[in-house]
Amino acid sequence: MVKTRPKYTNQEFIKDLWYFIGKRKKEFIGWSIILTIGTLLGLAGPIILAEIINFFTNNTGQSISVFYILLGIYLGRGILYTIVRHTGKYFMALLTNKYQKELKVESFEKVIQNDLFWHEKQNTGEKIEKVSGGEKAIGNFMNFYINQGLGAIISLIAIIIIFSFFNIKYGIIAILFIIIYLAIEYIMNKKVAEKTLEAKIAKERASGKAFEFSSNISTIKSLGIESASSSQIARKEQKLLEAKKAKRKASTKKWVVVQLVAILFYSLFILLVGKDILAGAMTVGAIVIYIDYIRRLQETLNMISRESMNLINIKYSMYRLMQIYKAIPQIDESNTKDLKDWNEIKIKNLGFKYKSEEVLENFNLNLKKGQKLGIVGKSGSGKSTLFKLLLKLYLPKQGAIYFDNKPIESLTRDSILEKFSIVPQETELFNLSIKQNITISSQNIIDYDKYDKAIEASQLDSVIKKLKLRDLSLIGEKGIRLSGGERQRLGIARAIYKDSDIIIFDEATSNLDYETEKNIQKQLDKLENKTLIVSAHRLSTLQNMDQIIVLSKGKVIEKGTYKELINKKGYFYELWKKQERK
Repeated sequence: MVKTRPKYTNQEFIKDLWYFIGKRKKEFIGWSIILTIGTLLGLAGPIILAEIINFFTNNTGQSISVFYILLGIYLGRGILYTIVRHTGKYFMALLTNKYQKELKVESFEKVIQNDLFWHEKQNTGEKIEKVSGGEKAIGNFMNFYINQGLGAIISLIAIIIIFSFFNIKYGIIAILFIIIYLAIEYIMNKKVAEKTLEAKIAKERASGKAFEFSSNISTIKSLGIESASSSQIARKEQKLLEAKKAKRKASTKKWVVVQLVAILFYSLFILLVGKDILAGAMTVGAIVIYIDYIRRLQETLNMISRESMNLINIKYSMYRLMQIYKAIPQIDESNTKDLKDWNEIKIKNLGFKYKSEEVLENFNLNLKKGQKLGIVGKSGSGKSTLFKLLLKLYLPKQGAIYFDNKPIESLTRDSILEKFSIVPQETELFNLSIKQNITISSQNIIDYDKYDKAIEASQLDSVIKKLKLRDLSLIGEKGIRLSGGERQRLGIARAIYKDSDIIIFDEATSNLDYETEKNIQKQLDKLENKTLIVSAHRLSTLQNMDQIIVLSKGKVIEKGTYKELINKKGYFYELWKKQERK
């Protein structure tokens, strides 16, 4: 639970809102003017009505032509008000839909663009909640602005002017009332804001935990941890309930105080109006005006008090969303150039620490284009970290990685990623068809020659033939309708289809049977002009590698070809011997 409220000022909030709203500022300002005209037309009603009442009070028995004129003006004003007001609201609502769509698309792009360091600290459900909350915030703000906010500002200004025009003392009292009322709102809303943020973060965490468990339901069932999972969700929801209760308590206190202040001022208004009526200083029409505008003032300030809760929610939803936009990249991409082509990767004295733990130390490697590199090491030996460094998802803490003497820091990450395809042990799949998962790197047009080769090389054709809709079959969330081995084959097909210069296999065949793995290996050996980096569970799959490096605790402890390492009878040999016995 957050104990202190971060300094997110109203100025920052307005600036962040305008970042999204200002993208269509001509439309926003134009329709705001239309809504302002509509509000002013609405405020003119009591003044015209007062003139009608004064006419009948002061001109009994005379021609009523003036009355017809006033009635015509009143009717025309009402019709014009209805047309202008609802036209403005309609087009503002359409504009709101555009804002929400643009915010959601841009926010998702920002999530994807943020570097791996940021993602490692964020729960997937929390990220979704931030974007969803931001989308709702812009919609709720626009709804408030259209239906209450703009009208409230115009109404308060107009009421002060109207009161002052008829009697300056009422104008002064109205100004004092509004200032005191809003000052109390501002002071007491600080506590409400603090509790709102706590509730907002508690909701993100509860949603994040629920999403995490929902997306791993098969694991939960296979481990038999349904009860433990439910308990964790219950604890998160309990914290959310407590945060909501604290928020409600703070808002109720504020509401009681402002209502008491309002009652005192309304009583003062009634007292002064009553005295002026008794003194004969006020016409019947003026009484109508004051009563109507006092009522409107009361309704407007009550609305401000009520909607301030909503505005605080909007403010902190925007604050949480902007954490995505304002994330400071750990990898600086300024002054970088695209990697056009390359012939050799050089790694010199590479070192990397993760949370103060040495993951790679004094690592050296020369890899020429077209070569095949095998990497051997237990879990935690540094293999996956090395792959992330090659993809520029991390930057070296010491030493350097070069592509043809160009340091990796000087190259754009996107251009590096174009050169690589990676098949991880746990292939990330989407709830799309097999074909869509394989060809996801294609923008529009599918290259069916590459597609057929990818299916053949990955031995995926036997899987597709079993399915009713063949390669158009949906595979479920995270590929849940496929077995572990089938998911790995699909991942291999996707990497081959991408047709990158370098393909990384990170324990990519660990769930395959020996025969399938051997067939895939034969197909991979046929790939021309491809650089392969293979981390394999079965050492026998590394027989055709040009070189193999053996990692232990981030250090290279052996290096050579398959035969050379067996003949050395060292660490690699011992691993090989264990597997041969099995």
